[in-house]
Amino acid sequence: MAIESNVKCALVTGGSRGIGKAVVLEFAKAGIHVMINYFGDEKEAMDVKNQAETYGVQAEIFHADVSDPVQVQNLFAAIDNLFGRLDILVNNAGIAQTVTVREMTDEQWDRMIKIHMYGTFYTSREAARRMWDQKSGRIINVTSDLAGQGAAELAHYAAAKGGITAFTKSLARELAPYVLVNAIAPGGTFTDIRSSLEETHDKNDSRQLLNRLAFPQEIARSILFLTSDDGSIYTGQVLGANGGSVMNG
Repeated sequence: MAIESNVKCALVTGGSRGIGKAVVLEFAKAGIHVMINYFGDEKEAMDVKNQAETYGVQAEIFHADVSDPVQVQNLFAAIDNLFGRLDILVNNAGIAQTVTVREMTDEQWDRMIKIHMYGTFYTSREAARRMWDQKSGRIINVTSDLAGQGAAELAHYAAAKGGITAFTKSLARELAPYVLVNAIAPGGTFTDIRSSLEETHDKNDSRQLLNRLAFPQEIARSILFLTSDDGSIYTGQVLGANGGSVMNG
């Protein structure tokens, strides 16, 4: 896939593991410099940075909770200082937990919504300001097939992902024609989140027409496609990388 020649820097939130890590490495292979946002283990983030740099790109790490607007502002200030511009934003940071609505606390609901929806809003707001001024850019939001089908014990997660889907379509209209905004909705994928939701994902496996879960690299390559010249006609779309669990159109 051809990458636009003026692309210099991408930000991947939640970039130290799972889908985010795979995205960082696919970008690095394509010659894109990467800011790796992480919230957990610094060693994991450094390992991803070191792997990315073997492809000859600049890779940096930055610890930030995307649900905190001040930390997000500091993250983007670092991008301005280190890279001078931002061409791609991948909103991947997220958490998951199983709990029934009957037992869900206010804190559990709030944390889920803040990490996913507030985090996507805060980073997209900063990116949109920069991309609008430079009249170019790509924003890719990671949502979920559960946004379309729902899931017992994951109402807060599905609601947050559904909100991101609607936000994606609205932002695409707002930033056209200069900035392309899309989402990718993975189905079951081999990640840390899957291991924390083992029972739920086992139930969902039977819905996969391909009879298997996705690998993070498969999701990452779909995201790379959306940032490439080949993806230049896509905006306001949700790419269903879900093995057939949800059919769109």
